[in-house]
Amino acid sequence: MSNLKKKPELEPVCLEGHRLKTRRDFLSHGFISMSAFTWMPGVLSLISSNSAMAQAADCPVPAVNTKTPVIIFDLAGGANIPGSNVMAGGAGGQMDFLTDYKSLGLPADMHPSRTGMVDTSLGLAFHSDSPILRGIQSVTNNTVQNKIDGALFAASSSDDTANNALNPSYWINRAGAQGGLSQIAGTRDSESGGRSIAPMSSINPSLRPVQLNRPQDALGLVNIGKLGELFNDNKAQRILKAIERMSEEKIMSFNQQTLPDQIKDLVKCGYIGSQDLIGRYSADAIDASLDPQVTQAFDNLSNGDQRKTATIAKLVLDGHIGVGVVEKGGYDYHNKTRRTGEVRDFQAGELIGRVMQLAALKQKNVMIYVITDGGVVAREEIDNTADGRGKYVWSGDSGQRSSAFMLLYRHAGRATLRNGIRQIGHYKASGGVENTATPASNSSTNLAKLITANYLALHGEEGMLTQVVGDNPFGANLNNYLVFNKID
Repeated sequence: MSNLKKKPELEPVCLEGHRLKTRRDFLSHGFISMSAFTWMPGVLSLISSNSAMAQAADCPVPAVNTKTPVIIFDLAGGANIPGSNVMAGGAGGQMDFLTDYKSLGLPADMHPSRTGMVDTSLGLAFHSDSPILRGIQSVTNNTVQNKIDGALFAASSSDDTANNALNPSYWINRAGAQGGLSQIAGTRDSESGGRSIAPMSSINPSLRPVQLNRPQDALGLVNIGKLGELFNDNKAQRILKAIERMSEEKIMSFNQQTLPDQIKDLVKCGYIGSQDLIGRYSADAIDASLDPQVTQAFDNLSNGDQRKTATIAKLVLDGHIGVGVVEKGGYDYHNKTRRTGEVRDFQAGELIGRVMQLAALKQKNVMIYVITDGGVVAREEIDNTADGRGKYVWSGDSGQRSSAFMLLYRHAGRATLRNGIRQIGHYKASGGVENTATPASNSSTNLAKLITANYLALHGEEGMLTQVVGDNPFGANLNNYLVFNKID
């Protein structure tokens, strides 16, 4: 520590104090409150768990995600997905049209068998008047749209409850969607980052999502991710000794700084030596509002939905976050109108489209996965308002008319289909999910596993499913439920 005294620039971080060695020492002597110690357990625990770093080069730069970035949209409340949005069909796939789509919100004159009622501009078939499709198309150009494809997963889920284990973020992170700062981020302070829960067997408490809702939140990412990888054992010991000399006031002062400023102090103190870290985590680098590509794709960051989605999307696409979860509320819209649901669905599509547009600007691939808790059923009453668009009104919950869907933007060009299908599972003539069609049709946990399998397949690693999720409930039929060929 004598070297520290010779450097006047160390004063902001390293002051003389009591010789304390452990967290318990700090707490028992009253020098640190639990809140003042917020940043240190993360750094110290990461240091202690990374003894292998002693063999690594000094001050390695954290890696960024090299696999397909993933953003999950969690539409809370039980949105309509099949039929009126993504085209849903029988056992023959999307184009195996049902006898009628009344319960899925479409009057006879909008039946998909009628000319012009199906749109395949995104590869995945949508109803031509799908508000989600219209939202995506409103903010993307033809070049972007021609590089998108996707799949519908016919799967039932419980209505209006957070207990649907639909969120595969932990498994997808384990499958390779990893970030340089944090592994998972969400817009909600929950175990999954959104409303729907993650399967219990997937949860790793040490990877609990950080909450991000605005660009400035990114500047506070401290006690997360791979920060410990900045330090080898030698550097760790120097930091431990410095902490012994820090007063509670200085610890709290350091804790209140943004991550870029903390890194600057650590560099200045000589604890870490890579000046590249300052640039990598500067405000210009991680603040979405300062990224011209973000502000081009998201043109109104004063809007709450755009702001939180842009924050997540920027950090995921730039490799700082492994998996991002965007929760959007207001999807329990069975209020005996059609217009409310149409507006909500258009807004979701617009946000999805903006993410795709940002991926195009950054020349990155991105996988979008859309989930909702339950579904909705219509009755034969037309809403002829401008936003109602002459469709049947939504009248009640119907988890049997639920589903999830995936969209993949591949910058090099639209991904190729593995089996020529874009619908996994199918619907009955009544419009309800055929719950026996696949192991995922009536199991939200198996659906999360199937999405993980499809993510692995993007990288030719579907054979690792059991290693990632613990088992393979699809057995020898797994290949039948995979949508795309390897994309990289």
